[in-house]
Amino acid sequence: VAIRDWAGDRVDADDPLLIEQLQKRILPRRGIWVSPEQILVTIGAQQALYLAASLLLKPERTVGIEQPGYPDIRNLCRQFGARIQPLPMDHHGLKPTGGLAGCDMLFVQPSHQNPTTVTMPLQRRQELLQAASVHDLVIVEDDYDSELTFVGEATPALKAIDREDRVIYVGSVSKTLAPGLRMGYVVAAPEFIAEARAMRRLTTRHPPANNQRAVALFLQLGHHDAAIKKLIAAYRERADAIGEGLRTHLPEFEFRLPAGGSALWAEGPADVSMNAVAAAGAPQGLLIDPGAVFFDHPVPPENFLRFGYSSIPVDRIEPGIQLLARLVRAERHGGRQAS
Repeated sequence: VAIRDWAGDRVDADDPLLIEQLQKRILPRRGIWVSPEQILVTIGAQQALYLAASLLLKPERTVGIEQPGYPDIRNLCRQFGARIQPLPMDHHGLKPTGGLAGCDMLFVQPSHQNPTTVTMPLQRRQELLQAASVHDLVIVEDDYDSELTFVGEATPALKAIDREDRVIYVGSVSKTLAPGLRMGYVVAAPEFIAEARAMRRLTTRHPPANNQRAVALFLQLGHHDAAIKKLIAAYRERADAIGEGLRTHLPEFEFRLPAGGSALWAEGPADVSMNAVAAAGAPQGLLIDPGAVFFDHPVPPENFLRFGYSSIPVDRIEPGIQLLARLVRAERHGGRQAS
């Protein structure tokens, strides 16, 4: 690779090879066909979400957020003074109910929602777009790990079936390559992309050109496709192992096996504080995400937890769940170690 392809300061431009790979290889898998001027590369999906919020949010605007949902979306919206409207979910994802009526904007994760891992079916996506049209909402679609689908076919993105150009689409290649790579992108109308590019220039100019070219070549040479296949096989095995471990050692927990992604969401008995369980487990090497942080409520429920399995070897899952079961029993006995 010639040094001139990545060593220069592009000011606010992106690597044309990476844009081409996103346009012709990544986005069509989600049913999205756009021109290069509708794509902007970002430092992870988080920067894409920040750009959307900074351009569209004002203190008098109301934002609809999934409940439970990604905590940093709430934090981001509050940073810009927006009012938060928590929106209920069911096993099909966000419910396009009357709660949308007072919203100006909606952040949604239709595929492998964080934290519930629910994937919104096509009919619900169509209903959501219809409701957005009725209430004149802008939708920011965070599709951060949709490629990691291991049950059935991936459902088309909201952006793919949007006929009114009201969806701003956010994606990432970090989840399938390396989280620390921080390489994301946003797809929207050319006018929005032009404003987002100008905003990005004020803070970071552009993502590192060498990283952009490296990712572009990785995509072009087919290595990304091979990596996804391996990840899907590994993640499915780990999700199944967690499910089997819960059924065996914690049958009182309720959960659904995810259709994809890198986490499993579970609900424990109402009298169990997963905050306390997580605190007791961390010194023993048990790392779980207590679910309370995902709820926008003064007194959130503490009996939910999220199992992330992107980094754990499958043979360590059952011993971890056995330890979790002992800690849950101890918590239910008032913090005393159960026998």
